[in-house]
Parts: sequence; C-alpha cells; structure tokens
Amino acid sequence: MPVTLLDRLPLPNLKVYSAGSVLLLSVAMYYAVNVTSDPNWKANTTLQKQETASGIVEGEAAKMVQPAVTAVIAEPPMTDTKNFSDQFLEVMTFMMQEPLCMWTLINMAYCSLALFGFFIQKVVFGRLRVSEAQRVKDKFWNYLFYKFIFVFGVLNVQYMDEVLLWCSWFTLVGFLHLLGQLCKDRFDYLASSPTSARWANTRVLCLLMGILTAASALFMVAIVWGLPAGKDTFAFMAAECLLLGVSALHVLARFTLRAHDADAAGPAAYYTHLVFDAVSLVTETIHVAHMVVYSNVVVSMASLVLLMQLRHLLYAMLARLRRHRLYTALSSHMSRNYPMASAEEVLKHEDNCAICWEPMKEARKLPCSHLFHNSCLCRWVQQDASCPTCRRSLTAGGEARPAEPPLTGPNHLFHFDGSRYVSWLPSFSVEVTRRAGVDLGPGLAAATATAAAARPAPDAAAESTALVEQVQRLFPQYPRALLVTDLAVTRSAHLTIDNILEGRLPPPPPLRPAVAPAPAAPDAGPRASERSVTNVRPHSAFSATAAEREAALQRRKAELRAAARARFLRRRPAPAPAPAERSPRS
Repeated sequence: MPVTLLDRLPLPNLKVYSAGSVLLLSVAMYYAVNVTSDPNWKANTTLQKQETASGIVEGEAAKMVQPAVTAVIAEPPMTDTKNFSDQFLEVMTFMMQEPLCMWTLINMAYCSLALFGFFIQKVVFGRLRVSEAQRVKDKFWNYLFYKFIFVFGVLNVQYMDEVLLWCSWFTLVGFLHLLGQLCKDRFDYLASSPTSARWANTRVLCLLMGILTAASALFMVAIVWGLPAGKDTFAFMAAECLLLGVSALHVLARFTLRAHDADAAGPAAYYTHLVFDAVSLVTETIHVAHMVVYSNVVVSMASLVLLMQLRHLLYAMLARLRRHRLYTALSSHMSRNYPMASAEEVLKHEDNCAICWEPMKEARKLPCSHLFHNSCLCRWVQQDASCPTCRRSLTAGGEARPAEPPLTGPNHLFHFDGSRYVSWLPSFSVEVTRRAGVDLGPGLAAATATAAAARPAPDAAAESTALVEQVQRLFPQYPRALLVTDLAVTRSAHLTIDNILEGRLPPPPPLRPAVAPAPAAPDAGPRASERSVTNVRPHSAFSATAAEREAALQRRKAELRAAARARFLRRRPAPAPAPAERSPRS
C-alpha cells in the first residue's frame, strides 16, 4: 500500500485567514506611516534605490551622484500640516514601492474577494449542498491548473508586473466561473424540487444578471487594454469572456423555458441545450487550439496538457454529434411507428406518465397500448428498446436502434488516488476495454465464438416461474394455476397485478373449516384470548370501495392493539400479597 505522506493540507479557514490578513495589513500600514512621517522619506528612498542599483560606487561616479543626493536632502522640511488625503496617497505610494508591503496588499485583495464570495453564497445560495461544494472545489483546482499552464507555459511571462496583471485577470474570471457553476447546480436542484420558493429563483436570476454584466465589463477591458497589446492577447481574453457569458446565458435560457412551462425534454429545450453546448464546445476548442499554435513548442509539459485537452474537446464534440443524430433518428422512428394517442384515449387512460410521473395532456401510444410523453419515451428508447411498463420489445414494430457491441474480455483498470498523498491532489482512472467489433485475430475470434455458443439460452419456463413468484409475493392467496393462466395472456407481471387490483381476475373462494373450533379452556387466561384475537384475519380480497378498505384497516389495527395489550399483561408480574395485620396483645 502507498505511504500517506500528508493526510490533509493544513489550509486555514476563512476566519483565520481573514484575521491574519488584517493583522499583516495593519503591520504594513504602521510601518508605512512611520516611514512617510519623515519629510525626507522620498530622498532616503531614492538614495536606497540608487545604492541598490549601482552598489558601492567609488571614484568620479560617486562624486557625480553625491551632490544631487545632498541637494535633495538639503531641501527644507515641509512645515505645513498634511491633510488626510495627501498622507494616504503617500502611504499607498510607499506601500506600492516596498515589496513586502505590496505583497501584503495583494494578499488583502484576495482576502476581500474571498469574503465577498462568502457573502454572496450566504445571501443567494445559503448553505451549499455536498454535491455543489464538491463541484466548485473540482472546478477551482482544474481552473487553477490550466491557467498556471497558460501563464507560464503558453505566454511564458518573464516579468513580475505581467504575472500580477494576468493573475488579477484570471482571478476575476475564475471567480465569476465559480459563481456561474453554483448558479447552474442550484437551478438543477430547484428544477427537480417539487416545492421551490420564488425568492430563491429570483436571487439566482439576479446573480446571473450580475455575472453577465461583469462578463460584458471584462470584455470591454479586453478591448481597451488587450487589443493594444496584440491580437493574440485580445483573443485569449475575449474567449474567456465569451465562455463565461455563454454559460450564464444557458442557465438564463433554462429559467425562461421553465417559466413558460415548456417540456424539459421537448424539442424547444433540446435544441436550446444543443445550441449552447455547440457554441461552448466550439469556442473552447478554438481557444485551446490557439494556445497550442501560439505556444510554438513541440515537446513540453504545456503542449502535452493542451493536446490532451484538445483531444478531450474533440471527443466531446463527436459524442454530442452522435447523440444528436440518435435523437433525430429516434424522433423520426417514433413518429412513423408509434402514433400520438387521441384525446379520448388520454382521458380514458387517466393516469400519469410512468417515466416522469407527470400528468399527460398529449401522449404517444405504443403497440402494447401503453401511453407515455413523447419526450420521455424518446429519452427512454435511447437507453432501452422496450416498453417501460410491460417490457415488451419495441423492435418488432419498426427499425431498431443499433445496439452497442458487447464488451468481451476482461477490463484493465488503473486508478490513481491522489488524496491518499495530498488532499488537493486530483484522482484519475484509466480503463482499457476491448469491443467485440474489433479484429481479435483468428485465435481469439474462435475462442470468443466458442464461449458465446456455450452460453445457455434464456429459458421461457424459468422466466414464467419468476413472474408467477413475483405476483405471489404480493398476493399469496391466489393459486399458482390461476396466475399462470392470466400471465399466459398478459405476458406481464404488472398487467396481472392490475387485473387483480381492478377485479378482472376474481379471487379464489375462501376455504370453510369443516370442524368448528373447540372452545378455549377456562384456565387459558390471556393466552387463549390472544390466540383468538391473533388468528382472526380480515378478508384477503381487495374491497370494492374505499370505505370498506378503511373499515378493514381499522379492525386490523384494533386486533393488533388488543394482542399487544394481552402480551403486556401476560409479562407483567403479579402483585405480591399484602402482609396480615397482627392483633395487639392483651
């Protein structure tokens, strides 16, 4: 087993980090105020810079520098009292020139951004769910990794001021990306929740509008500062803004469809998702390809990571294209082979869709006469080519969906768990599979064919026995022969259960005892009464009306309560006899 080097990275929480940042800022500001209180602090700073730049200078160069410095120092000190704005400006100027003070300001800026994000979380989202927090954490580390590769592998930044500018840009963009991810996850939760407050939806919508506004402002920044720096720099910055805006607009479009009560799996929702997914994938693919071309490197860690990301995006685009082709093929197949049910049939059905459990205003009718929503049935057939209710095969009525080739041979899985070493290190798995459609050679192909021929064919008798046992678990009073007869007609356990519940399959007549039960012995006590109460059973058949079923349920509850009372009285110890009173002696 691998050795755990570090179980958890000791990162401070937000309270400790904020307190430490405020303390460091206070110390830096106190130092800056003390330095700038000296009227000649600018001359001293200039002298220190000159000594650092030129070192210990001797000869005529030192004689040329010294009079200038002396002239600066010899200036009379400022006697006028400085106002607050001038003093604050001098303090900030000094802190921006001093390296330690400058890093303290940068740290405080990140702390302020973290506090602002925490405030937005409390106001808009409240307490995050486990899945939301995990997705945000994964997106954060993934974003940090790829932007580190971009700054130091693609741009190859050499100067500290450029590093700070790019870090500031990607900090703002990444902050908005994390908020957009939270909005998307919260919308999925609200859409699946049966009772969602309107105020919760309003808060998420307001945050999405704020994200769109911020993305537009960042795009203007890219035009103003990025375009003069070069077309490549502007393209990199504009692509980040476009991806951010597309993700926010996608969630807003889903909100709009939900507000208009559009079908979540209908054509409008499907093509909305298709357009936004296509725009996002194409933009990100062009963005990564631009990075690969701009880096102009063949063998490096950055090029390897970018090429792997480009490969992933290309596969995602191909997978999305295949899903779209499958969707269009299934839609045309169902429109040709499975007609829409009439209004009378939907009204007579008087039931919810068995896939989404929502009422049906329009439905599509299968050959087995079961009704489902058109969109629900389309999504179901993509996974299973059978009726969701009776499991009848749908391939007999028309063209069948091409089945995926089965997997043969063992799968080889390699898993690397990074959290066993460091908590923030990612984990990944690599699985190697072999499909039956691949040319395995004559030897392996013959072995595969032999193994497939040796597999036993499904037994119809065993399947029928399993259906009978499934029904008998619910209705043990029905004889096996009666259930076998009905299953031979319906070929479905669900239809047989419906026949029993609706009275189309009559129950067997109750058995009458031939001998009257013997009366209980007088000394049996509570045991006899408990047996007499427990042995009473209500009629096993389903009653026709709800009132009779409720009355039978109340009788059964009273019988169980009486049996429990009898058991309690039987376990209760008998009271001890009171001691006899002594007569007083005369």
